[in-house]
Amino acid sequence: MLPIYIQALSFHDIYGNTDDCIHAAADMAAELGIAGLDIEDRLLTSYEPEYLQELAHSVESRGVKFGYAGVIVPFQKPVSSILGEIERAKELIDAVPHLGIDSIRIPGNGVVNGQSLEFTFGKVREKIQTICDHAADAGITVFLHNHNHGSTPSTGAQILRMLDEVDSPALAHVVDTGQFQGSPGSSGPGAPANVAEEQLYESIEMCVPRASLARTKFYFADPGDEQWLDYPRIVRILKNANFFSPLSIVYEPQGDLLSKDALPRAVKYLTKLFETNI
Repeated sequence: MLPIYIQALSFHDIYGNTDDCIHAAADMAAELGIAGLDIEDRLLTSYEPEYLQELAHSVESRGVKFGYAGVIVPFQKPVSSILGEIERAKELIDAVPHLGIDSIRIPGNGVVNGQSLEFTFGKVREKIQTICDHAADAGITVFLHNHNHGSTPSTGAQILRMLDEVDSPALAHVVDTGQFQGSPGSSGPGAPANVAEEQLYESIEMCVPRASLARTKFYFADPGDEQWLDYPRIVRILKNANFFSPLSIVYEPQGDLLSKDALPRAVKYLTKLFETNI
């Protein structure tokens, strides 16, 4: 079975944007016997080394570990916000070694305020290149994240183009099963209501061979197993691509199920699918 991590921000429904989410995720990872947890920069109280080292010790004492740390991006703001994102990403890169983390996650930006797709893509490419240049010097991996919410890159073709045009040994890719165009869980013009469109699965299939991490999104809008995303199909895509890298489970509730109940269900479901010939 592939290493499984749970995204601490999934506990936002209970704890908000606080480091209580991190402690809750660490506890659950230990209880479930999985590898560990991923975090977002907004959950950290500060970047003071003493605070970060204490947090790392608290997590490691449970027998689990951190995966990546993500950077928040304001998708509805114009590309003028990118300068601030670059500075925050650099600060995070400098801070994460105190947590024992060696990778960060960064998405693109929204195509807003009359910006063209090509113009925004170019600005995102410059952003990723600048962040990767800083990360390479620090020995940190930068995971390019496909993220929709009206942003770019958010299709398989856009991701592959970005991976090819950014020149850095620090660059990697995290494929998000719920954030390509065509996902019912991603906002933006023309977003489907409650079923994934074919283009979502086409993008996943295109990008998995270039990915070294997968964010597996769960919504649980309806009772039972995940309905919005076809996970038997997604797992087949991963298996056919000989994907052996970690999985990061992210819960974005669309129903009444709390994160404390949804995440164990998602772990069990994914584990069953990977252990079954499908």
